[in-house]
Amino acid sequence: MKLNRRAVLAGVALSVLAISGAQAASKVPFDAAAFKAARDSGKPVVLEVAAPWCGPCQRMKRTVSELVERPDFKDVTIFEADYDANKEELQKINAYQLTTLILYRDNSELQRMVGETRAEVIEPLLRKAM
Repeated sequence: MKLNRRAVLAGVALSVLAISGAQAASKVPFDAAAFKAARDSGKPVVLEVAAPWCGPCQRMKRTVSELVERPDFKDVTIFEADYDANKEELQKINAYQLTTLILYRDNSELQRMVGETRAEVIEPLLRKAM
């Protein structure tokens, strides 16, 4: 049997989703197949679109990381998408801007936030996932 990188990453992401006893949300690298599987599962999913060279993106990622350490968010899966590396896949879901958070539940987009880095604004988005 031949395994490709995408299949392995999808398996890892699904394994992370299956382990729900964790104390904090799961943060996983973006992979289109794993992202689709997570959305299809009906569980809350947040897509974090950023780039390593983008200062506001790094502030947003740091804020999200701090927030999802709380046990309240243990059932949320955060997919970290590098804007430059995943541009084609991100365009398919209309994620054209950096520093973007997109909340999905039951395979539907519930809310989108662009350019925000403050915890007091990001936290309500994460709470909507619950």
